[in-house]
Amino acid sequence: MKRSSKKSGSDAANAKSSKRPREEEQTAPKYGTKEYWEARYKSHLPNVEVGTNNANAGKDSNSNSNEATTKNDDATYVLDGIELSKDAINPGHAWYFTYQDLRPLILPLLLGNEESEAEELESDCDDSDSWVEEEVDEEETERGVEDEEEGDGEEDEVAEEHPQDDEECADDAEDDRHDSCEMPIVEVITPPDKPKKVLEVGCGDVALGVDLAADLVKMQEDTDIGAELLVDEISCIDYSDIVVKTLIEKQKKEHNGSSSTLQASFHSLDARSLHYTPNTFDLVLEKGTLDAMLSDKNEGKQNCIQIVKEMARVTNIGGSILIVSHLNANESKGMKWLEDVVFSGLKAEFRERREAIKKQQTQFYSWSIHIHGGEGQLIKDEDDEEVMSYGPAVYIIKKKSVPADRAQELFSSKKKDAKNVESENGDETELTLPPVKVEFL
Repeated sequence: MKRSSKKSGSDAANAKSSKRPREEEQTAPKYGTKEYWEARYKSHLPNVEVGTNNANAGKDSNSNSNEATTKNDDATYVLDGIELSKDAINPGHAWYFTYQDLRPLILPLLLGNEESEAEELESDCDDSDSWVEEEVDEEETERGVEDEEEGDGEEDEVAEEHPQDDEECADDAEDDRHDSCEMPIVEVITPPDKPKKVLEVGCGDVALGVDLAADLVKMQEDTDIGAELLVDEISCIDYSDIVVKTLIEKQKKEHNGSSSTLQASFHSLDARSLHYTPNTFDLVLEKGTLDAMLSDKNEGKQNCIQIVKEMARVTNIGGSILIVSHLNANESKGMKWLEDVVFSGLKAEFRERREAIKKQQTQFYSWSIHIHGGEGQLIKDEDDEEVMSYGPAVYIIKKKSVPADRAQELFSSKKKDAKNVESENGDETELTLPPVKVEFL
């Protein structure tokens, strides 16, 4: 896979991630399930009693006192039969990056210049050497996902891969938030022809959409451009009914009597089966949901592929998907995840609309991926050897319209390459996923 040598001077992924919970070793079998997250968010509710489950804690397993939840760092807790760590029962955890950390990447995707985007598309079409050819057939792709070795369970350690000094993380995160607020996001804000729509998948109890809405309203005060002229919908979804209800109640209290016309909305939905029509949202945000789902060793990968497929389907042509994952493509494990999950999801979405493309019932489009993976840092491993370690990566996946002549050229070249390949359906090989451009920034 080819990499661009282009570097970004301002990369949100260089920001240190906030402190992450250390619970996966004990909860990995249930971490990716709806039951786990319902129990986790239920533990945040007032008047909910959580029992301890640790012999070293020196507490009775049925203890419900606040003292038990505050003094025993090594204790695990039990609610509805689900084990939870101390971090898990504390609400308000922002996974990996906060909105302010991601703001320099999010706002340009919503408020960017359409002319520059057109120039970028033209450059993509001309720069054929930077396109990654994805020629693997469907059966081979499925085998690749199913046959991947389980390894030593590192996939489940979502929170433990990159331990960092807490004080250093806090200081650096504060600096990054300050810098992101001060830096110019776009030179001139011009309302689009039609207001944008945003979807956040797996929003949890600290939804990016809430801060995005507040940011746009603040910009409205500074620019006299109505926030609803820029974005008229921010939908935050999660498959935990408890957290969605909590967010709705919290917003009602905080915005009671507010005159703001732009607020996030919250919906209990399964990201594997979205009820939205294709090409609905101009920006889809996902932060940590794929990582959580991937911890299911039996169905994790297939669930993640299905989520990527659904995000790709509902993303509007010209829109983007922003994924934050601890799996960094600068490392071999992250690159394998990119191929097995992200590419497989994009292929699955393409296969679903292939017949419509053949009948010219839908517009041609392709994908490009910008990877903000940070520069990494040297750390000592268990053998006291220096190794390069990377924090979470931000993947920006753009859905771009392809001119008909360019699309025909792409598909024709693939048909030529596959002319000696037999196909049960005769002409199936003439339409495969257009090559995906990948750049490391």
